[in-house]
Amino acid sequence: MNEWIVWIIIAAFYAPLHFMLPVLFLFVTGEEAAAARRALVRQAVHDAALSMGAAIALAAWLTRQERIVPAMVILMLSMAFPFVGILRRRRLATSGG
Repeated sequence: MNEWIVWIIIAAFYAPLHFMLPVLFLFVTGEEAAAARRALVRQAVHDAALSMGAAIALAAWLTRQERIVPAMVILMLSMAFPFVGILRRRRLATSGG
């Protein structure tokens, strides 16, 4: 099978988890007003898109180098990036910054 098709399939299965977890986290733990929550969701989706794109590209490069374990670790760790942004933005909002 063509390598590009394999990575498209991987991204298709990886994306829902990568995007939905931060948004679900915002809705479950959020006490913000609707407008503030909408802004946080938008920023979390943006962060998720950036981290997913970078992680998929880096994982694809690593697998071409036959380094599968580091590639999978990077895919797993990149899922934390949107949460870091959410927590940082919430801390800034509560501190008045």
